[in-house]
Amino acid sequence: MPQTSTLHFYFNRNCPYAQRSWMTLLELGIDFEPVEIALGKDNKTEWYLSINPNGTVPTIKHGETIVYESSVVNEYLCEVFDSREAALMPDESAARARIRTLILRCDAKFVKLAYSYLSHKRQDDPAKDDQLQMQLIEELSFLDKTISKAGGTYFLGEKVSLVDLTYLPFFERQIVALSAWKNFELKNRNLPYLEKWIDSMFGRNSFIKTKSEPEQIKELYSLFLGKDYFKKVGIAE
Repeated sequence: MPQTSTLHFYFNRNCPYAQRSWMTLLELGIDFEPVEIALGKDNKTEWYLSINPNGTVPTIKHGETIVYESSVVNEYLCEVFDSREAALMPDESAARARIRTLILRCDAKFVKLAYSYLSHKRQDDPAKDDQLQMQLIEELSFLDKTISKAGGTYFLGEKVSLVDLTYLPFFERQIVALSAWKNFELKNRNLPYLEKWIDSMFGRNSFIKTKSEPEQIKELYSLFLGKDYFKKVGIAE
């Protein structure tokens, strides 16, 4: 697919999965046409389901090529647009395998644990609440050690990769939500490498241009938690 083909980016600014790909587009310096999708409305229409039968965001349309699911979108963008100046996937097969393993772990472990803990009502089962909190702390410790072993600021060392862009939107939201609803601070937990990573990533232009304001997160998550939304969509147990 020629890089000169127009790339349309279908997204919703409140969606962390879409933010992953939005940041990837910005990090790679890709020209694109943004198309914001109103979730619960536009994504249920026949025209949108014709390009993404899952009715989710993000989706990209690059010429005649249509790609959806954030991790697949991001790898496609890297394969087509990566350059020496802006590369988010390494050349080495072992390093690429490492990236894919950490990306899968993000959704399977960190996202699942964080939203399960956030969604759990302590008064219903205090012991389970304590267990979920401990599991989340253990996962945060794992991530801190992973960054430490990489020998730099980011998950793969001194260069930002798709791993960093995969985790960041969920840290952005959970820093706000866990503090507001669980009185749990993700920062200031004696996790120096993870805290340095958060501070560095929050300073990147790709994040600054795509971030949500804390009050926006609180307003949206108040609605979601009131409906047990995260359990219904399967990202919380």
